[in-house]
Amino acid sequence: MANPPLYSESNGTYDKPQVQVQVQVQPPPPPPVVAVSLLQPRVAVALGIPKHWHHTLSACRLLSIVPPIVWGLRFALRFLVADILRSAQHHGSHSPTFTLRLTETALAIIWCCASAYLAFFFTDCLMSRWLINYTPQATVVRLFTISCAFAYLTSWIVYLTGGSQDPGLLLPAWVGIATILTTCYHFTQRKIKIRKETFASISVFSIASFISMVALLLHSHSTRVGYQDVPLVALTKRAAQIAGHIVVRVLGVTRDMDGL
Repeated sequence: MANPPLYSESNGTYDKPQVQVQVQVQPPPPPPVVAVSLLQPRVAVALGIPKHWHHTLSACRLLSIVPPIVWGLRFALRFLVADILRSAQHHGSHSPTFTLRLTETALAIIWCCASAYLAFFFTDCLMSRWLINYTPQATVVRLFTISCAFAYLTSWIVYLTGGSQDPGLLLPAWVGIATILTTCYHFTQRKIKIRKETFASISVFSIASFISMVALLLHSHSTRVGYQDVPLVALTKRAAQIAGHIVVRVLGVTRDMDGL
């Protein structure tokens, strides 16, 4: 039943009752969570690109890691296996030259992996920009082109530096390639504020550089005449000998029973 009108004595008229309507404003729904996987690029999913393009874009993006595998890891593993076989023929005798080659080969593998990560990261950033400005067909053509250009330049850098013949030359070749990739990334992305990606690229290069510095310093000091006189080295060797004697006594190893 409707409320009766109210009589106003001031003006001698009937006033209609005021009805207060409360409207509840609901907050906007949260944005949908974008499911991302290795075969579904994040930007492609967010932009609503048809799913049949996701596999093609991911395959073209993965082409960027082929050069480090073909012209980097393949040569490094070949050098590593050859050094191990050569050491086995000499009954495990390790000369300073052998340890240097082994160190350089291990560092070359690390820099190949760093270059593969940087190349994939750089290609992924370019793909994100291209998907925003171009069609998927044009993006696929650009990804394939830049991967071919990277493979061509990588093969020539490794060939000109002689990295395919000597592990000592393979290491500086891939250090140079990683430096070029990092420089190209920061040059092309300098106008875009993406601190997370920039920090990741710098971290990879910094970690590889630190590991290389420490490994080369350890090899340099271990092959230097008189390094045993360093107090830290002497204390470490003495502690290792004491720990070895304790382990032998605990395990009960003897010369007679174990043929030592």
